[in-house]
Amino acid sequence: MNLSQLKYFKKLAEVLHYTRAAQELFITQPTLSGAILSLEKELDAPLFERKGRLVSLTPYGEVFYEHVCLALRAIDDGVAAVSARSNASLGTVNLGTTFTTQDHYLPALIHDFESAFDNRVIVKVSQGFTNYLTEQLRHGTLDVAFCGKRPNESEIEYFPVKLCELALYVRDDHPLAHSEVVDFATLNTVDLHTYRRGTPIGDRVAAMLEEHEVHSASLNYDDDVSMGSFLSYNGGNAGALVLDSLGAQLFSNLRQVRVEGVPEHFYTVYLAYHKKHVHSRTVADFIEFVKSYRGNDVVEEVEESAVEEDGATV
Repeated sequence: MNLSQLKYFKKLAEVLHYTRAAQELFITQPTLSGAILSLEKELDAPLFERKGRLVSLTPYGEVFYEHVCLALRAIDDGVAAVSARSNASLGTVNLGTTFTTQDHYLPALIHDFESAFDNRVIVKVSQGFTNYLTEQLRHGTLDVAFCGKRPNESEIEYFPVKLCELALYVRDDHPLAHSEVVDFATLNTVDLHTYRRGTPIGDRVAAMLEEHEVHSASLNYDDDVSMGSFLSYNGGNAGALVLDSLGAQLFSNLRQVRVEGVPEHFYTVYLAYHKKHVHSRTVADFIEFVKSYRGNDVVEEVEESAVEEDGATV
């Protein structure tokens, strides 16, 4: 087997579609199919189950994928270690982010970073949820991510960069739309929606609601934008506990209502990166740039509050 075959396998394992994988690799579909068949023959094991152009990993393929990610990352680390000796920062940062940083913070940060290096660097941005982004950091698909803090992630370095508030949002025709503040008891009178369990933010919100005996909430959503969209087009008694982020700001007919007792800085966004990966000069420069960034004047406040906040977020 050769390096190209491993890269082809990794791409197909991630997109699970022959045509799309071939397009993203800039090769023909027969070339991709031949490389995968050759790998399967050499390994004497099926790596994919085929259903037309759609495929899924077999148990053998899943095991092989984990090792291929590690092998390709090791090669990338070697290349990065050599290129890091260069004094000039010139290259690409593969960055993943949750919805929460896509307000003023991330666009301003990227603009300022690229400007600082005379646009000789490129920041490629992809979107996902914290659990997914953390997995991509581990596999080496991403260099850095802006996300929440997962517990028991000893190989991931987290640096706090942004604080967000959690509030009740309702449509402007809701009975509570003109209230400045409500208590937790009032939330039991609302058709309440918020983040799902199984995500760091969802687990944290659920624990807070249980502590304050709010039992009526539907915990079904992964992100801010989906909740904002639901509220914007659904009237009646619907409301949602949402972070004050892009998801709420997109919809002009939503109103924010503060919930008495919710901590002022409920949610912390972190810069996350893998401790053990050797980063390119450009990625290392980006990490240092973010750590000293004062674009929204929250870094000092975040650093102080991070000492007290251990909790997980989105």
